[in-house]
Amino acid sequence: MIKLIRYFAQGRLFWALLVILGVTLEGCGLYFQYGLKLEPCVNCVYERALYLTFIAAGIIALINPKNRLWRLLGELTFFVGSLFGVMIAFSHLADYTNNGFGASCKLRANFPSFFKLDEWLPWMFKPTGACVELDWSLLGFNMPQWILFSFLCGAVAALVFIITEPFARREERLRFY
Repeated sequence: MIKLIRYFAQGRLFWALLVILGVTLEGCGLYFQYGLKLEPCVNCVYERALYLTFIAAGIIALINPKNRLWRLLGELTFFVGSLFGVMIAFSHLADYTNNGFGASCKLRANFPSFFKLDEWLPWMFKPTGACVELDWSLLGFNMPQWILFSFLCGAVAALVFIITEPFARREERLRFY
């Protein structure tokens, strides 16, 4: 099993699929916003920003997936982005389910000053809605639940890749160029 995981981690297919997944998830967010007219809340915007880490991780590892340094950098980017995504998605789910009197998510994004996505790309990263219950579900799960699921799957996949990293072949462990 470890050999199979290492095979996927060292190949370009997984990393290319991760880039495609990230682009697809970003596209879904834009479809919900512009196609279905569901205005994104601040949590939606943060989750979109964290889906960019899927794309970044895939691109980083695609540079040279056989090189341990590039691959590990991609795995760590994927893991950290997914972990932060899980935390934001839990907050999103809490805001979504506790929308009684006085309960709501923030109305303004708080990106770091060096990474103002809401100002650079407002059509994608500016929150224009509030955390209110939506009339959308798929297979009985609402949007925040699906988002949480996607980030949990990402965190588990990245963690499995990182955990199996020490089992790489000896000659690969010695090669960092």
